Amino acid sequence: MKSGSCIQEIRTEKSVAEIAQSLLFLQGHPYSLKQYPMFVDIFNSGHKRVLMRSGRQVSKTVTLAAKMVTSALCMPYTPVLYCNASSAQTSSFSTSKLAPFLLQSPVVFRNFMQGPKIIDNVFNKRLSNFSEIRLSYFSENADRVRGNSADSMYLDEIQDMLYDAMIDAEECMSAAQDPRVVYAGTSKTTNTPLEYLWQLSTRKEWIIRCEGCGKWNRPSQENIGLRGLICKKCGHELDTFSGHWHSQVDNNKVSYVDGYWIPQIIMPIHCCSAEKWARLLEKLENYPKIKFDNEVMGMPSGEGDSPITEATIRAACRENILMQECITEENAGEARYIVAGIDWGGGGQAGVSRTVLSIFAVYPELPLYRLIYGKIYDNGEPARHVEDIAARLIRFGTYMVCGDHGGGNFALSQLRGLLPGHMRLIPIMYSDASSPYRWDDRAYRYIVNRTVLIDDFFTDLKKGVIECFRWSEFQHMAKDILAVRQIVIGEDRGLTRRVWRHAPQEPDDSLHSMVFGWFGARVMSNRMDFTPAL
Repeated sequence: MKSGSCIQEIRTEKSVAEIAQSLLFLQGHPYSLKQYPMFVDIFNSGHKRVLMRSGRQVSKTVTLAAKMVTSALCMPYTPVLYCNASSAQTSSFSTSKLAPFLLQSPVVFRNFMQGPKIIDNVFNKRLSNFSEIRLSYFSENADRVRGNSADSMYLDEIQDMLYDAMIDAEECMSAAQDPRVVYAGTSKTTNTPLEYLWQLSTRKEWIIRCEGCGKWNRPSQENIGLRGLICKKCGHELDTFSGHWHSQVDNNKVSYVDGYWIPQIIMPIHCCSAEKWARLLEKLENYPKIKFDNEVMGMPSGEGDSPITEATIRAACRENILMQECITEENAGEARYIVAGIDWGGGGQAGVSRTVLSIFAVYPELPLYRLIYGKIYDNGEPARHVEDIAARLIRFGTYMVCGDHGGGNFALSQLRGLLPGHMRLIPIMYSDASSPYRWDDRAYRYIVNRTVLIDDFFTDLKKGVIECFRWSEFQHMAKDILAVRQIVIGEDRGLTRRVWRHAPQEPDDSLHSMVFGWFGARVMSNRMDFTPAL
């Protein structure tokens, strides 16, 4: 460490884990990984993306805080961004996990937290070496974190985040020379960003060799004995300290993420404590299987639920309505308005996301919203498709276009320049706000509750208020509708709410294109009585 300078830089040959243990204090004692050997490799991973897929109460969040502080200490002028899925959890992380390392570690407090340039509040920490840790939160969209710049990001509780929003948030690192991301969360269903990234990862598991029979044990409920971990083959007691990380994928394969699965049962704080192990056995006995799998084993259970089936969608299709390249008497006769919805593509490096255009004929008096045209464009930048979309909107005589405000805002701006002045172009931004919708006059856009709109879209679909062109032509768009599932998030915070999610490898872009167009149709029909958000 340089002395006598306002800019402190740590120079050492030690590993990141060793630096953390030499500098940090926790609850009045030097921070130590002796009881947490699993986290040494996580600290020291050289991969640009690291994933912790864990059960509850395994010290995941403390590890995030320690790794984050160590990163900010080692290099001056380093911007670090932490995001959780909720404001309450972000505040809790800042005050109960992050602040103690900064204020209770003598070397850190004396050398990095003194001076007039220091910032120390809940959502912003600036050190004397001008490294800065900013904290924010998002779930449905990343609008709140736009404008931040970061060299590294820490995304926590990602099972409660929308993957598309995560991709947008990572744009905060677009100018970084060597961007790094650490993901963390506890599994729920199989179609969360956590499980998607886990499948793209090295999928490392803590394996333990039995001293009795020599069998290597991968963590499972079969290892849960009456007094601690046991071999699933011979029942001999296992020593978790003798274990090591082992990847479950081909070593020759380059993985997108360095992933670590951390169930409670492998942690010494649980398996080496008679009191904690007895409590774990109580959970095994009394918890529903889904809860035990999620919170103790850190594993997913099921895909979530959906009230929409293929039969429901087929019932909305009209075999006498063909998808055509223009308005005809058959597809839009006597329609009062033509309204379109656009969901712009852009799924990052790993996800699948396409731009989709949906066009509705609107009959306000009935009411009836008939999907008369739909096109799924190939993967790639949305700007590539703007000219084709503009030509189709003009050909159909479209009155209003509602488009995704998120990643497609630049494409919307381009589109606006190609459309005639009378054609209304309205950005739609998804949110988790309590109001079903509100008009943002300053930004000239609608801000809508994502869950409410999808709920009410499905209600109109089942009631026959929404019609689609014939099934043989609509089937490829229907797959996107069937990809979504409803899950509950926020249980650990006591603020549960239901949301719609999809596995990133199973796109839902057609659904959102239709939802945006249907929302515009309801605006034009003055049907703004959406279900209140719960």
